[in-house]
Amino acid sequence: MAHSTLDPATAASQLDIVARELAALSERLTVAATGARGLAAATDWRARAAEAFHRLATQWAGEVSSLVCLAETARLSAARARDAALWPIEKGF
Repeated sequence: MAHSTLDPATAASQLDIVARELAALSERLTVAATGARGLAAATDWRARAAEAFHRLATQWAGEVSSLVCLAETARLSAARARDAALWPIEKGF
């Protein structure tokens, strides 16, 4: 693990920003996946192109949904790192 040269308050502040941005990213990815699934469901399946669109949109939605899990894992890691950076400040060190 790399050692930060930032003071704990600065590191905690930056990690808090990272955690917030990752939460927003997770929300946007969820909206995108939901939208793709909605488009796929609304497609008229009678044409070959529509069938291909439905299949690819559903596949893409699944891939985007998997990114939500990664973003949430990164967000939780950033939040833990933020809390670890704040620990010395809270303990008066």
